[in-house]
Amino acid sequence: MTAALYAHPEWLAPLAAAVAAAALGLALARAASRRRRARLGAGLALCGGSRGSDLALLVAFAALALALAGPRIGSRTERVSASGVDVVFVLDVSRSMEARDVPPSRLERARRVVQSLLERLEPADRAALVAFAGRGLLLTPLTPDRDALAELLAGIDTGLVAPSSSHLDEGLRAALSAFEAGSERPRVVWLLGDGEDPEHRGDPGSAELARADVRVLAAGFGTEVGSTLDDHGTPLLDASGRTVVTRRDLPRLERLTEATDGQLFAADAWGEIDLTAADAATHRDAGTNGAPGERVLRRVRAVPVVPLGALAFGLLLAEAWLEGARFALRRRTGLAFAGAAGVLVVALPAPAGDGALAPLASFEREARLHRGDPHALIELGAARLERGQRDAASRAFLAAALSTSDAQAAGVAYFDLGVAALESGDYAAARAAFLDALALSPRDERARFNLEWTLQALKQQAPVASPEPPEKKEPERAPAPPPPQPEETSEDSQQQSAPPPALSPEEQQRWLARVHDDPGRALRAAARGESPGARREPGPAW
Repeated sequence: MTAALYAHPEWLAPLAAAVAAAALGLALARAASRRRRARLGAGLALCGGSRGSDLALLVAFAALALALAGPRIGSRTERVSASGVDVVFVLDVSRSMEARDVPPSRLERARRVVQSLLERLEPADRAALVAFAGRGLLLTPLTPDRDALAELLAGIDTGLVAPSSSHLDEGLRAALSAFEAGSERPRVVWLLGDGEDPEHRGDPGSAELARADVRVLAAGFGTEVGSTLDDHGTPLLDASGRTVVTRRDLPRLERLTEATDGQLFAADAWGEIDLTAADAATHRDAGTNGAPGERVLRRVRAVPVVPLGALAFGLLLAEAWLEGARFALRRRTGLAFAGAAGVLVVALPAPAGDGALAPLASFEREARLHRGDPHALIELGAARLERGQRDAASRAFLAAALSTSDAQAAGVAYFDLGVAALESGDYAAARAAFLDALALSPRDERARFNLEWTLQALKQQAPVASPEPPEKKEPERAPAPPPPQPEETSEDSQQQSAPPPALSPEEQQRWLARVHDDPGRALRAAARGESPGARREPGPAW
């Protein structure tokens, strides 16, 4: 069973200390009252109330403290505005993924599944790539450009990340860093690997994922029988000289998915999963097509504040009844109402209302109250962009960039302006905005990445051909007779004029396999922090 999850885990220690201090205070008060009673006479009553009333006060205080920490038990549904999904694909590139118990290899099958899932993403979705072995490596930020991610898949291999051990927690930690703080879009991590943990590192961080509202969907590749690993033509041996056998660990992946309200997909003997069910699991909380304004039911973690507040309220009433005094009843009843109301105000989430208009109106009001404040304008633009109001969002971002002398705030505004232009399909405006953002913040990797792909998109756009005047038709002429062919009598000349022999598809594949191609070279250099260096002429391929 996973550890309890809380909305405010940082409050657990001080709240537990407060409850313990209250219990100790009640115990010391009762002990002091007993000593006074023994010293002054047996007819005196104990000060501080009966044991039942003290216990009721203590349990009520503990219930209030637990409600403030916000335990997440089960789930509930709420109707919210639809939006795209943020998906991070996490690929295991450890040495065990070279196993060929699913042909041609576990990693190759995982890459094909990622390619298929990328093709099924909706236009409003964003995706990122993470590779992990001995450490996690975020290869791309969240981007709507699926073609760019598909190109990077060809360069992901088991030599990308060193060391080649399997640390799943490092890969999930890198995936968490890809999500934007404060975003209300559904968060999904697609984990593709064999789940093997030779070092028995235990839980990979399911509690941290659940606190961040991240659902983990996993695809397990390999077999339970296992497979050996090739080491230059011979089976790989461990430090003791025994043959290494790698097996997939589905129970480990299943525990992770269950702890995060996700789902496990076990690949078959050919390394394939149910792509239709996988796509439905990815878009479970995004509606039918993520269109702006669509209202969907989304499952979120439930925080039982009302039951805990009701328990505290009832215990305080019971304690007041046990005391029997009218003054104590009025005082404790008032305290019960005040305490329960305070907990409900602090811990209960705000009602969803009848749509997204109320939150947007609050952003508009903040922007009017703080005229010229770039941060208020950026927040307003982000709220408009989430609701599909791209032109209005662009005006807010541009106003924020032009109304401030703070280079950092202006850089953020220009970056958001470029994102709005990308969603509108205006690549030229996006290029100008990202260039302005980089001019103000040269170290902004997100702006650099978006600029590179914007330039690539502009490059791939075909120019519109200008209409050409109709060609003048020339009078038809009789075809000229073919020139006389010289007679070839020698056998060598007949062989030279014969057409080249056709290659079968199998022969073509064998010749293509000899072509030297290493798409992962640039990725491995980036993972090691090296510069690509000057281009060199490729050597002979063996």
